[in-house]
Amino acid sequence: MVKIGLIGLGYLGKIHLRLLREIDSFEIVGIYDIDKSVCDALSKQYNIKAFDSIEELIEAADAIDIVTPSQNHFQIASAGIKKGKHVFVEKPITPTVDEAKQLLVLQKESGVKFQVGHVERFNPAFISAKPFIKQPQYIEIHRLAQYNERGTDVSVTLDLMIHDLDLLLNIVGSNVKSVQASGLKMISSTVDTANARIEFENGCVANINSNRMSLNNIRKIKVFQPGGIVSIDLLDKITEVIEIKNSSKNSDNLVLKQGTKAPHKELVFLHPIILPTNAIKEELLAFHYSIKSGSKPVVTIEDAIDVLSLAHSIDEKIQHLISK
Repeated sequence: MVKIGLIGLGYLGKIHLRLLREIDSFEIVGIYDIDKSVCDALSKQYNIKAFDSIEELIEAADAIDIVTPSQNHFQIASAGIKKGKHVFVEKPITPTVDEAKQLLVLQKESGVKFQVGHVERFNPAFISAKPFIKQPQYIEIHRLAQYNERGTDVSVTLDLMIHDLDLLLNIVGSNVKSVQASGLKMISSTVDTANARIEFENGCVANINSNRMSLNNIRKIKVFQPGGIVSIDLLDKITEVIEIKNSSKNSDNLVLKQGTKAPHKELVFLHPIILPTNAIKEELLAFHYSIKSGSKPVVTIEDAIDVLSLAHSIDEKIQHLISK
């Protein structure tokens, strides 16, 4: 059993607390939050020890789960690594790429496991779609959210788009060649709506839209590749695969006639099985597995650095346009 300490008891931290309690392979040795009243209340409610300092909690644990504002991630994570503790930290890993790279150096020196909470990797709709994504050439992504003051201390790129940037880099598997971006500040002091066009060295192109001022919540991805389309609804957990091939005689599938001498095309619609899993719980289970098995975490520091670098590149492009 892995003894874990939870640091940060805000909205997401409370979700982590509930899920950690459901995972028998974790023993919650304690909790900490800067708001002592919240910490004491949850300690009493769940009969879990409340610690007066992060340092004391780190000492008592084998691993720490950091669910604090991102500006605190580096200080807490580095303290845990230096004490030989395994670390799970919510996204973004740190506010700056430099801090993330420093954590990578510390992690490699210590050998502890370090996983970053890019939770959409564990979305069951994304997991069901991945085997069907073979050679993406064009990717369209939309992540729209209703306005929520929580998270507006950072741009929509770091707040929302960063989820899709992680998925994008994971499925394309190629270096970024160029980035174009635009965005606007609408209500908050940071960018609320952003669009990015990303071209990869392998020729794949992605167009991403993120907006936190929408009337409806939307989280959809469409992957266009030779022979078909993979459509992923991350919010409603629906995956649809359309295979396009030359039509066979008397096909029962939808047939598209080209009106030329070229062969007709038939569309085969597939709906992969999607398991009803909780993505946050699954990422915590994966973190535990990496600790016990010695395997590489699903989302590594290197992954997080690549995503954060791309997010900052997009923000820089947007700020350049805004400041003109």
